[in-house]
Amino acid sequence: MAAIDTSQHAKDEKEVDGKNLAELEDPLLSLDGDEAGQFLRSVNSQSVIDQATETDYKALVRKLDKRLIPILFFTYALQCIDKSCLGYASVFTLSKDLGLKGKQYSWLSSLFYFGYLICEYPTTLLSQKFPLGRFIGLAIVAWGGVLIATAGAHNFAGMAVLRFILGGFESLITPTFILINGMYYTRKEQVLRTGAWAAANGFGSMVGGIIAFGMGHVNTGISGWKWIFVINGLITVIWGVLVFLLLPPSPMHAKFLTESERVLAVHRIRSNNTGILNRHLKWSQVREALNPFEDPQGLLLFLVIFCNEVLNGGFGAFGTLTIQSFGFNSLQSTLIYIPQGFINMICILFGGWLAHKTPNGRIYVSIGMLVPTFIGLLLQIVLPRSNVAGLLTGVYLFPPFATCLFICLSLPGVNSSGYTKRITLSSYAFLGYALGNISGPFMVKTGETPAYRSVFVADIICIALQAVFLVILRIYYVRENRRRDKLLAEGQVQNSPDDEFADKTDLQLPGFRYVIK
Repeated sequence: MAAIDTSQHAKDEKEVDGKNLAELEDPLLSLDGDEAGQFLRSVNSQSVIDQATETDYKALVRKLDKRLIPILFFTYALQCIDKSCLGYASVFTLSKDLGLKGKQYSWLSSLFYFGYLICEYPTTLLSQKFPLGRFIGLAIVAWGGVLIATAGAHNFAGMAVLRFILGGFESLITPTFILINGMYYTRKEQVLRTGAWAAANGFGSMVGGIIAFGMGHVNTGISGWKWIFVINGLITVIWGVLVFLLLPPSPMHAKFLTESERVLAVHRIRSNNTGILNRHLKWSQVREALNPFEDPQGLLLFLVIFCNEVLNGGFGAFGTLTIQSFGFNSLQSTLIYIPQGFINMICILFGGWLAHKTPNGRIYVSIGMLVPTFIGLLLQIVLPRSNVAGLLTGVYLFPPFATCLFICLSLPGVNSSGYTKRITLSSYAFLGYALGNISGPFMVKTGETPAYRSVFVADIICIALQAVFLVILRIYYVRENRRRDKLLAEGQVQNSPDDEFADKTDLQLPGFRYVIK
């Protein structure tokens, strides 16, 4: 009998509620059966973690940057080029060839974002069910095929359908890139990495303008705008195949890392981004993210990004046409528009770096980058049409507002916790992105003199509203941090080992602090 009791006691020591005692003692090994936890349990992870030095972690980050950032950068550049093909084509014979009338061009611009709006959340959820790198690669190949097919459109209806489908395929790129940021980089590192690949927005604008300018000189009996879609589509298909092969689905399956590096990659994210690798959907987190009375940051991010993208939707579709309204021809307008992309790229890189370096500066930098755009818009209203140099200067002051967008897109990744809450907040933000871009082109009044004045007035109002919403968002973060600091000072226990590896939201974690740096 005694022997039986001893045996049972030994079993109880080794296993409690189906868990190994070692797992209970080390929360790193007790990860609720998610994929990251299974990976860490399958290797000698604790030994690797214990022996790792700061030098090892820095080398790991450099290796991640070398593989991931170029892929994200060039993919984002292609996305920018491909969705802007309509704008480049607009200064050629597109409207005449398709027989566009009235607001039909504005509809073609907005239909891309209708596809984006409808497909963004479903495609983001679908991306969790398949290997992420391959899923993104296939989507890129698909939209490249759609782009090639667009050259065959011969009326408004055909072009409208293709624009909608293109928006649907492209809708998963930015949300999944935000998720990739959170899978590989800590909260502090993310804003700089987001800026690094988001700068491709300006790079893509430059390259797209150069391609469009070159296609404008092609004389084969086929309209120049058709070549714009074909050439860009072929490049996109080839790149999609490369992304399929090179972009890993997660740190646990990153073949370009050694086994020890994969362990460290998973560990550093588990320790800094609670729940980011736990890919289980929780509807309670969806409700929390969407309820402004429980957590207002989702609504505020939606409003900021909506106002931001009203600017983008208007100028993105009518940028080259705005320059053409100054008295330039089609090819001149395309060429003059190219430097605007370079300025966009520099502003995003500079804004990301400044937000990273400035203490408590993310939101202040966002507001500051709106100021040049405000001045540029004001010049379009107050200067006479004869002052072409001043008007062009105003156009070149437009790009900095895009920096605000990408800083705000990084906030769900750093200022929320819980896997499902993060992707829901990101999707909420992209709802504003899509609706803003849908609304922007319809600010244009046909036949207005001077051209596009109503767009500039609406954009100035949106600039002011963005600043107000950003200030409110910062006040919320600061007050919430102070409230939690006060509870800590009063003796509240805010952190437990289990919380560090649990899929809990920021509202469920008293030790969570919102990043305003």
